[in-house]
Amino acid sequence: MKLVAWLPRLSLLVALATAGLPAVAQDKKAPDPEKTFKRKDTDSDGFLSIDEFKAKLKDKQLENADKRFGRLDTNSDKKLSLEEFKAGIKPKS
Repeated sequence: MKLVAWLPRLSLLVALATAGLPAVAQDKKAPDPEKTFKRKDTDSDGFLSIDEFKAKLKDKQLENADKRFGRLDTNSDKKLSLEEFKAGIKPKS
């Protein structure tokens, strides 16, 4: 009987203890490609140079950056437009 009386209190304690904790990774919203593009476009010219594209990339991402940039740059003008950048972003399922 006493255990049943403690269940509502235990539920409240668990709720209070977990309030404000970050959501699990699966619940994270994918980054907005437009915001990412604007943040990387440090000279605000509306395009990403290879240097802007590679800025703040780490290890594996940096190793493949030149190749990926080349695939995204569909008109081969050595810069990425927002449209090219967004077209290359694959939504995670």
